[in-house]
Order: sequence, then structure tokens, then C-alpha cells
Amino acid sequence: MLLRWDLFLFFLFLVGEICLQPRILQAENLSDDLNLDELEHQRYQKIQQKQNAQKKRNKVFGKERGVLKHLQEIEIEMAALQLELKSHLNNIEIQKKKKKRIEQELLELRDRHLNYQKQAAKRITSIYKMGYRSRLNNQHQIVRLLMTSEGLVDLFTKYQYANLIVKSDQQLMANLISQQEAIKSTYIQLQKQVSTIETTTEAIKTKQKNLSVRKQRRKKLLDDYRTQRSTYDQVIKELRQAVIELEEALGILSTDTLMVKADRIRGIGIHDQGQLNWPIKGKIVKNQNPFDRGTTIRPITNKIGPSKVRSIAGGIVGKVIDSVVGYGNTVLILHGNAYTSVYTHLSTVDVKIGNVVTANQVLGQVGESGSLIGEVLYFELWHNYVPLDTAQWLER
Repeated sequence: MLLRWDLFLFFLFLVGEICLQPRILQAENLSDDLNLDELEHQRYQKIQQKQNAQKKRNKVFGKERGVLKHLQEIEIEMAALQLELKSHLNNIEIQKKKKKRIEQELLELRDRHLNYQKQAAKRITSIYKMGYRSRLNNQHQIVRLLMTSEGLVDLFTKYQYANLIVKSDQQLMANLISQQEAIKSTYIQLQKQVSTIETTTEAIKTKQKNLSVRKQRRKKLLDDYRTQRSTYDQVIKELRQAVIELEEALGILSTDTLMVKADRIRGIGIHDQGQLNWPIKGKIVKNQNPFDRGTTIRPITNKIGPSKVRSIAGGIVGKVIDSVVGYGNTVLILHGNAYTSVYTHLSTVDVKIGNVVTANQVLGQVGESGSLIGEVLYFELWHNYVPLDTAQWLER
């Protein structure tokens, strides 16, 4: 009986295991669903946080542009003031030199005036007092001059000549005095002008100093804004990485995820100018759309079949778009470093979004989807969302 009881218990255990197994599997599936929901919820929260951080960063960036513009205006005004100040300083130097020259002229005129005044005084005194004696014979020269007269008429004539000499000397002295007064007046005006220039210069220096203080204050504000922007950039970077990790766990391929993967590949750099492979062999023709910035290539006729479109460099498939108006089937390849290549008018596409491609790897076949000019490939190369001149990048 003991053996049978043991068999019965073993049978019950097996039945229990079989009955409980579906519930365990159901619980595990439910747990997996809960984990996926939680991951999706976390992803949504991170995306919202990233968007909010981007909005705040954009506000900071907008303020920074305003500060930069204001700072530029201040610097322009400062430059104009510095030129004006330099002009004033040069003018002051010229005026100082002129002032020094006039002072020297005044000194020379004063000395000449004093000497001439002494001579004139002696001559007038000699004429009117007849007391000027000759050092040779100790005689009054005027008396001697008059005594040599041959008659009364000659006497009066010589006296008149002496009188004219005295009047001429007096007039000359008056002219010297007038000239000296004029120079003094000019000198006073010059001093006033120099004083005015110096006052203006001091005012400019004061204004320049005030502007310099404002510039420092604006610079501090600018530094603060840049610090804030840098902080937001770091937050956005961390949130972006968190979203990417969650999307990888969920198996989602977003643009952010693909761009990060492309940056790891770094298929194109500035050093590749003029060295990239052509996406297809053929002849360059006129673009269908006159506003297009890329290159349209008509493939060489191939008897084997349609020409194959190849990637110009390594990268990752960012988008595969069916039937874009005017361009047809389109493939976008992310090459890292913010470079993107675009291939349009394809008849077939052999890659999917998220595929890693190498240089010369086939992306599809050339066709005429969306084309009005027959079987062609329209190709573009972008950097930071700006179209580049493809002729400068493809192998020459």
C-alpha cells in the first residue's frame, strides 16, 4: 500500500505541474507586457523632458542672440569713440606744438621789442636833449650834425630828417606792440581751444569708461547665458542617450538612435571633399527642378539590366520613402558628422531603415519614379541640413 500511495502522490504532483504551467506562462507573459509598458512609459517621459529642455534652451539661445546684438552695437559705438578720441588726441598734439611755437615767437618778439625800445629811447633822447656823446671824441653827435650845417636851410633840413627818423622808430615800435598784442590774443584763443579739446577728450574717456563697464556687464550676462545653454545641452544629451537606450530595448528605430549610430560610423568628413564614390556611372544632365541643388545623372545604357545605385560612403539607412512627389522612391543615408546623402527616382529599393551600409553597397536600382525626364538618378549631399555642392565632393 505504501508503494501505491507514493505513486498516487507522484501522480498528483505531475497533474499539479501540468495545471499550473499555463498560469505560470500567462503570468510571465503578463510580466513581460508590464515591463514593455513601463519601458514605453519611461521613454515617453524622457522624450517629454527632452522637449522641455530643448524649449528652455531655445529661450536661452534667443536671449543670447539679443545680448550678442546689443554687445555688437556697443562695440561699434566703442570703436567710433576710439577713432574720435584718437583724432582729438592728434589735434591736441598739433595745437600744443603750435602753442609752443607761438610762445617762442612771443619771447623773441619781446626781446627784440625791449632792445629796440632801448635803442629808440636813446635816439629820441639824443635828438631832443642832444646829450648823446660820441665815445670817440666825447661830442654831442646831434649838435655836431647841426653845427656842420652850411646854412639855416641846411640846419632845418637836417633837423627834419632827424625828426622823421624818430617818428619812423615810434611807428615801428607801435607796430611791434600791435603785433605782440595780436599774437597774445591768438595765444589766448589757442589756449581756449586746447582747453576745449582736453575737456572733450575727458568726456570721451568718461563715456568710453562707462561703455567699457557696460560691455563687461553684458559680457557677464552673455557668459551666464552660455553657461545656461551649456547646461541645457548636457541635459538634452543625457536625455537623448536615455531615450536611445530605451528605444533599443523596445526595438524602436528613431531618428535620434540612427543619428547616434551613424556618428559612430563617421563615413564622411571634411577630408573627403573630391574623393567620394559616384552613386552611379553616367552623364550629368540638367536637373528636373531648377531649384534643386543636387546632381542629376543619366546612367550609361546597360544591356544586362537596370544600373545599380550605390552608397557614396559608409553609413546607416535613415529613411526609405515611397513615391515622393517629383522624386519618386527615395533613400536617405546618414553618414555621421551631420552628413546625409539622398538618392531619388529609384525603381527598386534593396535596403531598409536601420541597415548599416558600406561604401559602394547597392541601395537599389535606378528608375524613373517621379521623373519627367526618363530614367535618371537625382543625388544630393547635405551637411547640417544645408545642401552642399555635390560636384566638389564626388571623385573628380
